[in-house]
Amino acid sequence: MATPSMDSISTFDITKYPLFDVLKDIKIGRIQLPDFQRDWVWDDGHVRCLLASISLAYPIGAVMMLQQGIQQQQFKPRLLDGVTNNASQQPSLLLLDGQQRLTTLFMAFLSQQSVIIKDSKSQKLIEKWYYLDIEKSLNPQCDRKSAIIALPESKIMRTRNSDWIDCSTPESEYQALLFPLSKVFSFSEWRSKFSRYWDYD
Repeated sequence: MATPSMDSISTFDITKYPLFDVLKDIKIGRIQLPDFQRDWVWDDGHVRCLLASISLAYPIGAVMMLQQGIQQQQFKPRLLDGVTNNASQQPSLLLLDGQQRLTTLFMAFLSQQSVIIKDSKSQKLIEKWYYLDIEKSLNPQCDRKSAIIALPESKIMRTRNSDWIDCSTPESEYQALLFPLSKVFSFSEWRSKFSRYWDYD
């Protein structure tokens, strides 16, 4: 009986990478999915829990990746949802576990597109923009998840109190005291204009 070869998987490595670096690698196609990974979309509750945890620097679990080029069996890769990079770059890493977490974070923080989620009632795919309520996030008594606001694709929403939240322009974001999480890695310009809007008060 032949002895199984151990050449294909020989080492494991536990490495910490800054989130921004991981998301940039997803954007340029260095990190992709193996084609056997099924599509799966979270609902708003899962997305807001993840964003709240990230904003508080809570651990969100490890992700598992396979380095391409060291195993005999090569898997066909595909880009993560939300990636619009058309370059035919071959990935260095394939994402085996953590697809939904990293897809959500990429869409929310770096893609400059709305986040695709599944409506919990209709089960249809819808698009949301995520914001951080500045006042609630600065209140230590406030649950952070309640400070994560999801707005529809139009960025205008009627609340349960029949009020309106309008973030359709940067000025309306400043007025509402809602920070767009899509600007989290490029916040300086938004913050500067926000401060000027409020006369640095």
